[in-house]
Amino acid sequence: MNSEFSMVEERLGDVVRILQITDFHIRSQPDETLLGVNTKQSFEATLAAALAEATEPDLALLTGDLAQDASASTYERLREGLASLPCSGYCLPGNHDDPSLMASVLARPPIHYQSHILLKGWQIICLDSTIRHSPYGKLADDQLALLEQYLLEYPDHFALVALHHHPVASGSAWMDTMQLENADAFFDLLDRHSQARGVVFGHIHQTLESEYRGLRILGTPSTCFQFKPGQAQFALDVLPPGYRWIELHPDGHITTQVKRLNTIPSGLDVESGGY
Repeated sequence: MNSEFSMVEERLGDVVRILQITDFHIRSQPDETLLGVNTKQSFEATLAAALAEATEPDLALLTGDLAQDASASTYERLREGLASLPCSGYCLPGNHDDPSLMASVLARPPIHYQSHILLKGWQIICLDSTIRHSPYGKLADDQLALLEQYLLEYPDHFALVALHHHPVASGSAWMDTMQLENADAFFDLLDRHSQARGVVFGHIHQTLESEYRGLRILGTPSTCFQFKPGQAQFALDVLPPGYRWIELHPDGHITTQVKRLNTIPSGLDVESGGY
């Protein structure tokens, strides 16, 4: 992930408003479905609902599994689908993504693939938690070093960290076999930097909001199908797609809200045993 950063504070007010959308699982062909859902249509409907709200985002975070079938054509189609964004979008990879294709094909303005976003009084650090051909995650040594580098370089900026894999248990045994493998090292590092305020991620296809070691922990629903919480085995929930608003305040606190569409996607195969 590119280590360059953007200074975008000139267009921001005192509160930074972020739209997080995650886990699109776009297929290689426009009419293909996953678990009965046309994921491209569901993604587009979710994005349209978010952008129809009264206040526009200052930036968007796209936190992985943007593709189900990671190909150049998939990312080209996704880039077209993101053309309606009124702001810059910052993407990071999930376990179904191809980071190199994401960087070379998807990342053209207004979409960016980079590890650091410098804001007014805040920084957002985007990490790659993927392991090639593995559903679970791990932050490689270079990613942990990058995280510490930015925290040391900007001690006067509060920090929000974004990644794909969940660093705390979701409560579903099957999903928690695929969480961040070295979460203790991740949190130990953040413990050394008091300006760290929150961690936001995708992967779990459900809402998770908690506090852990003094940090806001925020997991966000998918733009397609949702996983049922508290399950030993794979199970789909009958909840609509969702997205998250995050507001970063000048005093370092975070406010947030998950919004959902009004209906579940047509064709959802709620009896499916996995994908």
